[in-house]
This record gives sequence, C-alpha cells and structure tokens, in this order.
Amino acid sequence: MRLMTLRESLQPSIKALTEATDYWSEITMRGKAGGHHYIMLVKTIEQLKTYILEAERADDEELRLSSRSNGRLHKNMDEGMEDSGVEYFGAARDRYARSNS
Repeated sequence: MRLMTLRESLQPSIKALTEATDYWSEITMRGKAGGHHYIMLVKTIEQLKTYILEAERADDEELRLSSRSNGRLHKNMDEGMEDSGVEYFGAARDRYARSNS
C-alpha cells in the first residue's frame, strides 16, 4: 500500500465540499434560503486548505538542514573571498562584510 500525502487523502473531501458549495451558491443566487450554508462551506474549505498548506510547510522545514551546518555543500566564505578586497569581521556565525571600495 502506497502512503498518501495529507493533500491526496483529503482531495475527495475537498471535491465534495466544493460541489456542495457550488450547489448552495446556486440556491442562494436563486433567492432561496441557504446562504448561511454557502458561507460556512466556503470558510470550511479555506480552513482545510490552510491546514494542508501549514502541514506541508512544517514537513518541508523538518527536511531542511540545520542552520548551524551547511551540509558541506558550500565552500567556507573565507576561502572564496580571501583576495577579493572584502574584509570579514564578527563572530563565525554572524559574518558581516566590509568592502575596501
């Protein structure tokens, strides 16, 4: 069994809510009672989508490297800037650049 993402697992619910929203929108436009159903359905879809986006954002943040490590993917700043006329000062974690020009 393939694991589904939160977005994939909620897609049938979102589709059903969207269809219900369309129905109640049409009923409301015809002047019938039910505008409160339409408003509540729109709010529910917005909340559900916000929840999915926040969950995906949180999952992405867990995958990122710690800010204290560059994962050895980049050269040390000092190595590339040695002879460029740019001077670095401050703590190793808080680097500021000052140009000689």
